[in-house]
Amino acid sequence: MSLELKRILVPVDFSATSNKAFDYALSLARAFEAEVTALHVLEDPILYAPTTDAVYRQAFERTIQSKLEELLNRHGTEGVQVSSELRQGSPFLEIVQYAETESCDLIVMGTVGRGPIQHMLMGSVAEKVVRKAPCPVLVVRPDEHEFVSP
Repeated sequence: MSLELKRILVPVDFSATSNKAFDYALSLARAFEAEVTALHVLEDPILYAPTTDAVYRQAFERTIQSKLEELLNRHGTEGVQVSSELRQGSPFLEIVQYAETESCDLIVMGTVGRGPIQHMLMGSVAEKVVRKAPCPVLVVRPDEHEFVSP
């Protein structure tokens, strides 16, 4: 059995852990000559935007798109085909649907590692993705050791 990776999906929320997952994905992409897509999901724009006014929503989305472009243009992406996608909805559902419709070979994502009570009440996006994803999922924890060089 040979491992072939052509399309790697990295859900990003701009946290340190998702940045670490992005670095893992870049290293894997270099090794397998794969492309990387950074996906950010706006769970509910009303939670983040000061108003539901369309002008403010568009400004907020432009800010997120700008952050995605910063991520793609930062040091370390040289030699890797990278792209970004911005979606709205449930993060877990959007990640799984994107991986399925775009035929992704691997999802690399960070996890926050919440406490047991928060996990029990809210669940974990990473755990739901692992259970439902159409492809393998590499989950990067905030405190694990490095085995790749970003």
